[in-house]
Amino acid sequence: MNDAFSLAAAACGVLHNVFYQKPSQALLDELSQTELLDHWPEFEQPVAPAIALIRTALAEQDQTALEREHYRLFIGPGPMEAYPWGSVYTDKENLMFGETTRELEQFCRDKGIAFELTQREPVDHIGLILAILNHLFEQQDEEGVKVLLGQHLLPWSHRFIEAVEQANPSGYYRGFAQLLAILLADWQQRLAVQPRELILYR
Repeated sequence: MNDAFSLAAAACGVLHNVFYQKPSQALLDELSQTELLDHWPEFEQPVAPAIALIRTALAEQDQTALEREHYRLFIGPGPMEAYPWGSVYTDKENLMFGETTRELEQFCRDKGIAFELTQREPVDHIGLILAILNHLFEQQDEEGVKVLLGQHLLPWSHRFIEAVEQANPSGYYRGFAQLLAILLADWQQRLAVQPRELILYR
């Protein structure tokens, strides 16, 4: 596998776990006790400051504190600080399962990608899209990566990242949001992706 695609696939796998699932002790142990963060892919924009934020948070906060933060940011109860579904940003009524969700579902069908989800939920969750990216990078499907980025993720991902940062989270989520932004910017430039223009309502 092309090294760049392989490294991007690995990064997307980690980011999927961070943003889609509440932080398990196993994940936190892997991040703090292995060399995973040491081998994070290098891009044109330096990743060291974001890694430092994550390391500091892992040293200072336990699993319970980070789990509470995950709920505050992405789950609730009550209004979420950073809605993780694309259609919340692209739908005029800020509804889930909007038109852009259906377009992504069709993209997944065309690519033969299916999720075994425990409940019915929109596939345009940032964590699930990162899982799709992981798969496309593993398959070295450059055209698929370009379409997913340009049509389904980049039009709104910056709003999600801004929302995470504005929620003033710990360095754990702030650092991973920065790593996500760096990864997306790098591959947008690398593949000359032109995001489609969508009106955003959040």
